[in-house]
Amino acid sequence: MKILIINSHPSDALGGSEMQCDLIARGLTERGNEVIYGAVGRKRKESYTGLPYRVVSLAIERRGALTKVLQEENPDVIYWRFNKHYLLQAVKESKRAGVSFVFAVSHVNDVTKYAYKPIMVRSRMDKALSYFLILVQMIHSGWNYRAFQYVTAVTTLNSQYLGRLPVKKQRVVWNSVPLSEDPFNWEKKYCVWIANIKPSKRPEAYIKLASILKERCPELDFLMIGAIQNKFYNSIIQEAEEHNNFYYLGFQSPEFVNGVLAKAECMLHTCEPEGFGNNFIQAWIQGCPTITLEFDPDGLIQTEHLGFVSGTIEQMANDVETLLKDEKLGDEIGNRAQAFAHANFTPDRMVDEIEAFLEEVVHEYRRS
Repeated sequence: MKILIINSHPSDALGGSEMQCDLIARGLTERGNEVIYGAVGRKRKESYTGLPYRVVSLAIERRGALTKVLQEENPDVIYWRFNKHYLLQAVKESKRAGVSFVFAVSHVNDVTKYAYKPIMVRSRMDKALSYFLILVQMIHSGWNYRAFQYVTAVTTLNSQYLGRLPVKKQRVVWNSVPLSEDPFNWEKKYCVWIANIKPSKRPEAYIKLASILKERCPELDFLMIGAIQNKFYNSIIQEAEEHNNFYYLGFQSPEFVNGVLAKAECMLHTCEPEGFGNNFIQAWIQGCPTITLEFDPDGLIQTEHLGFVSGTIEQMANDVETLLKDEKLGDEIGNRAQAFAHANFTPDRMVDEIEAFLEEVVHEYRRS
């Protein structure tokens, strides 16, 4: 097959979906497919080198840009993982070119008609502006939602989102993560929070948790990893670092994160409901229990007993103490999580399922 993957490229913006697309592109290429990665987004470069697959810089916001790439490359299928940004325009161009279009759900907002992301504000003026910006997000989301009448098929990383889009052919394909790890050492016991730092990830909840447990668990440090994507959090993190149990390690590679998780007491998750969360998978593969404030992807933490779904910050604090006091329990959860992850979240398994699904889509599209 010749496959055009469309998303931001991880060398421009390393997020969860970008990591997945790179793993998929590499895996599909290794299996003999021809992969072209259409790099979109404001940070895209003009050229990309040193990769096992080809990358083209795609100005998806310009009408006709995708059509030009389709004419030049003539792919069998488009695998789109760029949320609903410019989706209606892109799907119409692919339909005119006669190319099948697979939309990959990577966030709950992808299956929400009038979706928006929260905006942090400091003043009444900022609050008024935030309402306007949220309204703009909702209008764009609703406009691009119309594209699903033309989408050929859908993959979703979370079965809880299955059937929520008006597309007949849908398939659940769980994410994966890189398996290699860098060595990491820390003098004290620690837990860790991992995400890009912005309102939807609720880093302030983790900072509050660290403050609550400062006296109750003086033997425990709280590490935070992630790129600050909203300047609102600069001062909040600086203030938190004044406490002797909180340490911000900045943006780090997946391999560095894996090394941190391998020795952590637990990974703490405070994000709003999203897609699945690569940080969960990374933690489980490293045998690290997970404690989440609210979001439990596919209900796996509860059904497979991979940690705790706390519900409140106060209960999160209690759950952290439970793990610290009961080392045997932590080991049991970690071993169970690692076994489950290696059975369900390896890159080979994910790429096998994506390849089989795309082959089905291409075959059925040619027959229709």
